[in-house]
Amino acid sequence: MKKFLFPFLFLLVSSLSLQAQSDRFQKKNKKPQTNSEAANDTTNARGSQKKESPPRFSDKLVFGGGAGFSTGTTATSIFLAPQVGYQVTDNLVAGIGYMYNYARWRQLWNPFTGEWESVDLRNQIHGPNIFANYTILDRAFLGTQFEMLNHDIYSYNLISGSQETTNAWTPVLFVQAGILQKIGSNGFIMIGARLNLLHDESSPYAQSWAPIFQVFF
Repeated sequence: MKKFLFPFLFLLVSSLSLQAQSDRFQKKNKKPQTNSEAANDTTNARGSQKKESPPRFSDKLVFGGGAGFSTGTTATSIFLAPQVGYQVTDNLVAGIGYMYNYARWRQLWNPFTGEWESVDLRNQIHGPNIFANYTILDRAFLGTQFEMLNHDIYSYNLISGSQETTNAWTPVLFVQAGILQKIGSNGFIMIGARLNLLHDESSPYAQSWAPIFQVFF
């Protein structure tokens, strides 16, 4: 038994000695990390932890508005209303714009005679506006728009029996609501209606309410 035990112990000790020498040889041959390699490791670590930069001002701008054209036997109208908005939050867009409306009437209803009268009246309605719209559940919107418009006011003189014209600046305050359909990353289409809270006989609009159809990109 002792004859077999001694060779076994000798092989075990020899094996452990060779393994220790191999480990020391690998440690000696391992190259130290250079400054450039350390810098690259640091840069990669910082890059992985770097947060996305906030969006630029121009990335949050939307451009659009409304436009229209109509003509007939009684009147012709050309409507342009460009606007630019800024996305204050994901749901709130506010901005400014300018409205221009050219109208020409060929016939007007005379309430005193009860008949249509042939006329040649022209009016240019124009002025700046500011607006704000809030999106609800990405499907609807509520908003307001204030306008200051220059236009001609036509009145009928009972004594002379003729139309009189006066130029004036008139404030308009709309409250508006409708449905909203998003297009692309920032664009959307708005369809709804608005009500002028300051409407009276000198208003530049023929009636207190108006439809909305606007597109922004």
